[in-house]
Amino acid sequence: MVFKKKYIGLSIIPQLLFVEYISKHQETIEEYYSLGVYQFTSNILRSTLSIFPFSIGDFLYIIILIYFIRLLMKELNNKFNWKKSIQSILFYCSIFHFLFYFQWGLNYHRTSLHEKLKIDLTYTVNDLKEISKQLIIKSNKLHRQITTVDSSTTEIPYNITKINKIASDGYNNLSLLKQYYPEINTNNLIVKKSLISLPLTYLGFSGYINPFTNESQINSLIPKNSIPHTASHEIAHQLGFSQELECNFIAFVNLTNSEDLYFKYNGYKFALRQCLNELYKYDKPTYNSLIKLLNIGILKDFKKSSEFWKNYSNPIELITKSGYDKFLKFNNISQGIKSYNQSVSLIINYLKKT
Repeated sequence: MVFKKKYIGLSIIPQLLFVEYISKHQETIEEYYSLGVYQFTSNILRSTLSIFPFSIGDFLYIIILIYFIRLLMKELNNKFNWKKSIQSILFYCSIFHFLFYFQWGLNYHRTSLHEKLKIDLTYTVNDLKEISKQLIIKSNKLHRQITTVDSSTTEIPYNITKINKIASDGYNNLSLLKQYYPEINTNNLIVKKSLISLPLTYLGFSGYINPFTNESQINSLIPKNSIPHTASHEIAHQLGFSQELECNFIAFVNLTNSEDLYFKYNGYKFALRQCLNELYKYDKPTYNSLIKLLNIGILKDFKKSSEFWKNYSNPIELITKSGYDKFLKFNNISQGIKSYNQSVSLIINYLKKT
């Protein structure tokens, strides 16, 4: 057993070399993994785990955490053995590394969505202004249809289960996927409330994809108005899209193509906020003039979301976000956590084409 454990641990070296090699062959990963092997394994996991109403992935994380705490306590109570400890670390790292990249992680190195859709990633400040104006008109119109009063805030009237279902169902009829990714399987999409929503909130995350069980997790504590986009974003991860800007963009398309007014409003409001945040960096006078065109209720919706996260702001969140930033950069996303905001480039050029 010790012999096997040692060599399983050492297998992390060829694993690292393989990932480094295959990451340079994006088209191979796209064809044979992301649109091939991954679609098969993902569908098996989703169809199997969809029968459970709770997150199996979260449950496993809790069990693993308890196991490692007990293991650490046991080691501390015994005479510390460096050789044994290093073997154990390599053993577990090797297993997790293999499962992560086989189950989901190779998607970080697939062909970029903008290449597949032939969408440019550059835009001018003038483009940003014009699209922001269009988004304001659409957001204001949808807001009035929902509230009838410009100064009223919105509150999505569905529970989390229904929100997740509408988000999932939207992907079954999404022309973007059918046209460019006909190989993607949208059966048995899973979006579940996370069992660790409170820790996620303090860490600053509204949701995440579990790479080992392929379950999309929603932080059930976030404002309900934020859940349609979060659910749509995490489903995009579940389908094999790894980059955050791509998932934000796909979520935007899914929401704005929905027949549900609340979902449409949520999609355009998300894109508007992203565009206005970028415009603030480049042209503050125009930003200030455009803000005045927005319904007061939309500004209140923006503020409600910001205040929620401010209430949970803490130093641990900064450490976690810094670690996640380094993780993304290690996995071929050069902008790290800043890539969330880069969906603006996809949204602008997509809207210019449509």
